[in-house]
Amino acid sequence: MDKDARWSWWFAPMRMALIGILASLFASACMLVSGDRLSADVRPDAGNVTRAFLGAEGSEEYALPIGGGAATLRTIVILEVQQGEMRLEMLNPGGSVAFAVQSRPGDQVSRVGAVRLDETGTLRYRVITRGARDGAYQILYQRVRSGNAQ
Repeated sequence: MDKDARWSWWFAPMRMALIGILASLFASACMLVSGDRLSADVRPDAGNVTRAFLGAEGSEEYALPIGGGAATLRTIVILEVQQGEMRLEMLNPGGSVAFAVQSRPGDQVSRVGAVRLDETGTLRYRVITRGARDGAYQILYQRVRSGNAQ
C-alpha cells in the first residue's frame, strides 16, 4: 500500500465521523412538531405565550421580542405532556439557564422564577422534547419594577 492510499484509508472514517457529529448537532438543534397551535399576547409589561402540540421531538430555542429594553421578568411556566418528556429552560442573556421545568407524564407541572431580558427586550427560552405526545406549555410574565425582583 502506498503512502497516499494509507492516508486515504485513515481519513475516510474520520470524515464519516465528522459528518455524523455535525448531523447529530444539527438534528439536536431543531424540533419536529405536529399539530402545533400557538397563541400569544406579548406586551412590554406583561403577557403570555401558549403552545400546544400533538407530538414533538428534538429541541428548539425561541426568541420572543417583548420590547422595553433590558429588564427582569417574573415568569410562571406551566408544562403538561401525556407521554414522553418535555423540559423548558428559561434563558438569561448569554444563554445561561435562569431556571428549568421538567414534565411528568400525565401531570401538570409549574414553576415560578425570574429571568432577564437582553438589551433589546428579547425573552429567550429553550424547549427540549423526547417522544412527547399531547403536550402544551404556557409562559406568563410580568416586568419586575426596581426593588421587587425575586
